[in-house]
Formats: sequence, C-alpha cells, structure tokens
Amino acid sequence: MSPAEPLLILTDDDLLAEHWQALGRSPVRARRLEDLDTWRSAGHRLVLVDLDPRRADAPLWQHAAWQRNATGLAILAASAQPNDDEGLAVLNAGACGYCHTHAPTTTLRRALDVIAGGELWVGRALLSRLLRLVDTRLPRVGLAHWSAPLTEREREVAQLAAVGDSNLAIADALGITERTVKAHLKAVFEKLQVADRLQLALRVHGVR
Repeated sequence: MSPAEPLLILTDDDLLAEHWQALGRSPVRARRLEDLDTWRSAGHRLVLVDLDPRRADAPLWQHAAWQRNATGLAILAASAQPNDDEGLAVLNAGACGYCHTHAPTTTLRRALDVIAGGELWVGRALLSRLLRLVDTRLPRVGLAHWSAPLTEREREVAQLAAVGDSNLAIADALGITERTVKAHLKAVFEKLQVADRLQLALRVHGVR
C-alpha cells in the first residue's frame, strides 16, 4: 500500500480493529456503512471491511450505503469464514478483493496494494471459479485477435489458464513441467500486457 493512500477500516470488533491498526498509516476506524459516504466525499478510496454476519445490517454488500459507494471505492472485503459463494456475491457487488479477516498483516498489505493499483485480490479457488464463469458466459474471439505475439505453446498455456486450470493441470495436459508453465505464463502476461489470469481471460474473450 502506498504510504500516501489513507485507509478506512470498518468493523465493530475492537480486537480486529487493533489487528488491522498494525497495517500502518494509522487507519481511520469506522463502525457504520454510512461512513463510506463521508470517506468517498473526502476523495479517499481504500477501505477494509469486516463482513461480520452478526451485524444487524448484514450482509453488508446488500446495504444501500455499500451499493451507492462501491464503484467509487477500492474495497477489500474480509470474512472470518471465507467461501466462494460469498466471495462471488461480494465481488459482484463491487468489492475489489476478498480475503480472510485474520490474514497476516503482510498479506493484507499486499492485498491493499493490489486493489489500490486497480487489480482484483482473490484466492486461487475463487479465481478459478470466476474464470470458468467468464468462459461460460462470454463468447471467445478468434485467436488472431489476441494471440498474435505468442508462440504456439504460449497460446496453449494461455487458453488453459484463461479457463481456470491450475499450473499443475496445465502441465499435465501439455506434458511439461510446472516450472515451464510458469515461464510461459510470465511471457504471456508480458506480451499481452496483462497482470493476472482474470485479465488474461478477459483478453481471450475480447473484453479488454
């Protein structure tokens, strides 16, 4: 996270707030979702939200204050019991990331860095599910539209990665090592100027 990027932490849990204070930059504490209005009006973006299901206004992503502010904020939603269904619902409601409430401070900082930079932060299983949803709901464009700078092997790796296959699954399917898969993916990301598999999937489907 950039030192200049202020952070709002929204939680009713005092112990959790103390844990999140360790993220640095003296985060601003909030308890009400309506505080998102003030935060956004002040020109700030970065928010870390506790999705505590015990709150009277849970699920938070269905709250009007969340819905009117989500598009203007970079929200990292944290759950004590993360699961793919909740993660998909939260991302669909405009969150930029989804993680465990008590993730290590280093992980949370990295997640905040990622969403502050305009990217998504999700776990591997949820990312695979997102990629498969993209693949089933969007038509693929012709190879010539996105794969021109790639070698034949890079193209094969990219197509499998874009539908959510793991590095191990790609390696098994193509008869190569996981290390080789990683090398090909690195080259694919650089040549296509994408940062991750979700962006790759969108490129394969002609969305970006």
